[in-house]
Amino acid sequence: MISNKQAKLGVSMLALAGVPFASPVVSAFDVSVSGFIRQEMAYKLNNNENPNITGGNRYNGKDYVSKGALLPPGQVLNSRDDNSTDNDWNVFATKSEIDLNFNFTNNLTGFMKIRGYYQADVFDEVEDSAFVDGTGGKPDNFRMDNHGNEATYLSVSDDDYMLDIPALYFDYAKGPLWVRVGQQQIAWGESLFFRVADVANGLDFRRHVIFDFGAEEYSDERLASPGIRASYQVDQNWEVEVFAQMFQPTILPPNATAYGLIQPGFNMNEGYAEGFDRVDDAINGGIRIQGQNLGEDGSWGVQFFAVSRHNPDPIFALHESGVNNPAFPVLPNQATGELLDFSSQPFIYEAGGLAGTASPDEWFYNSGVAGADGLDVVNGLINDFPWIKSFAELGLGMSPDANGDYLTSITGGGPNGINGIDFLELFWQAGLPGAVTPEGGKDALDLALGGSQLSGKMKVRYASENIFGFGVNHIFYADEGSLLDQLVVRFEASYTPDKKFTYNLRQSFQEHDELLASLVFEKYHRFSNSFPATFFIFEYMYRKESDLLGRHLNGLGGDTTHRPGGGEQDRGWHGTVLAFQQPFPGLKWRLDGSILYDFEGGVLIQPAVRYKPNGDWTVEAFVNIIDGNDSSSLGIFDWSDDLTMRITYQF
Repeated sequence: MISNKQAKLGVSMLALAGVPFASPVVSAFDVSVSGFIRQEMAYKLNNNENPNITGGNRYNGKDYVSKGALLPPGQVLNSRDDNSTDNDWNVFATKSEIDLNFNFTNNLTGFMKIRGYYQADVFDEVEDSAFVDGTGGKPDNFRMDNHGNEATYLSVSDDDYMLDIPALYFDYAKGPLWVRVGQQQIAWGESLFFRVADVANGLDFRRHVIFDFGAEEYSDERLASPGIRASYQVDQNWEVEVFAQMFQPTILPPNATAYGLIQPGFNMNEGYAEGFDRVDDAINGGIRIQGQNLGEDGSWGVQFFAVSRHNPDPIFALHESGVNNPAFPVLPNQATGELLDFSSQPFIYEAGGLAGTASPDEWFYNSGVAGADGLDVVNGLINDFPWIKSFAELGLGMSPDANGDYLTSITGGGPNGINGIDFLELFWQAGLPGAVTPEGGKDALDLALGGSQLSGKMKVRYASENIFGFGVNHIFYADEGSLLDQLVVRFEASYTPDKKFTYNLRQSFQEHDELLASLVFEKYHRFSNSFPATFFIFEYMYRKESDLLGRHLNGLGGDTTHRPGGGEQDRGWHGTVLAFQQPFPGLKWRLDGSILYDFEGGVLIQPAVRYKPNGDWTVEAFVNIIDGNDSSSLGIFDWSDDLTMRITYQF
């Protein structure tokens, strides 16, 4: 029996060493080099800041006044310094790629892509946190502790640059057999803007998240990994394809960067690395059976696929901080009798007011934005961490209801006569006037507790899952020049039984059967003899359990006054994309446009223009206009409208 470690080693060796001996070497060896250098600039079109960083925090510079039943009402419990920032750029970067194509024999070829990316220091935000490295106002844009200090197997990075090899593989083809071995992307499926069968690789969100040029889909975001991919052409219509690939997790934007998604109250520290270490020997695998040119007129195509993988998207959970605070008592673990101090629960008090959560209002608002039930996060904390349970039961006399919940409302009553606001205010009570200083607030908390804001330590897990799906495509033929002539229709669906999701930052996860489906219409149509054909795409997607960002629907819709639950879970997630490309005569100019609509109340509009005066230079400009509420997938990016310019020299 081959172990996972042995299997991983075998895949890695083959993937990175290639198969130069798979075919007799001939005397002719050919290599071609091409590439580009590009300046990318995304200029902000509004004065808003990312709410997941201190400068964009909704409660930045505001006091919190007590309003719960356990403390005197109307008193300044905590205060936030005004740490507003004035960032003009979301992206200001230089990107370069070099492609090397190798021809070894008639049967054996190779390809290598080297990519460099430099992000100038134009974004001025770093939270000074006990859980986050880095001070001085400049974020760490690229480092990720998965592979040592790197995000991928073949990358080198620092605060402001990244150098990686997203492709390094050998192709062997002979007769009906084709094999690719090495660092590679694997993109299956019929969908274009949405991902259904495209599940082999995670995504890299560190540069411009999902807001690059829409027509490029995920080519620059999809994360390559060492693997083996092979296909066999059974006959002229049917093909069987398999792959085995080393696990590579999705890379989220680091804390305090332009597009950071992790709020300052929930910091990762080494959470990613510890999660990856548990599955760094995992191998994803899949099989696809594909038929093309089927039917009497050859207008049909079908595919069936199955993938066994670890989901590259992380599941988040709170974990012990390991940082004691002598202001809080030692309490017994009621199950074992062990004495526990404050370090056994996830939170620390951050000094200086630059990181963390400063009030119950901020707690519930941020939870809603993140797609979590802030009240159930607290219930989970009581159930998962014995120190907090003892604090609730022994200190406050609380007991769970029949569902195991200690708190059932944010502002109303409950089984213990205590609501979420009441409970959370106790963790900032030292800021009350007379507790330490006459004025109370942040200074009092800094003196009494060592900080005025709470930051929680999170870790991640990558869950295993099996995905089954199928796709079908059909070309319609009608009268020449009609809208139905050569209309391509694509449908794709996948089913994932017992898919795991983040469960309000609890130690456990929630499981649901996930169903995804996508319907695509695409068409070239010529409206005028003087203009080239216009390319149209319309795509619809349905997700049964999750939104576009992978958040479970039962966590959406909450805010400072009420819990989630606006019917999202029953409705599922629905979204559409409408896009077009219109070349001009001479093909120097091209207009593009795309609209992504979230039925829960979000929209992304991206008009674009492309100018290519010759084979060497390309100038592109596009605008991202985003609008959405906090329950929509696009709502968390509502602040980030920008104008992007890209100037590219190709060689």
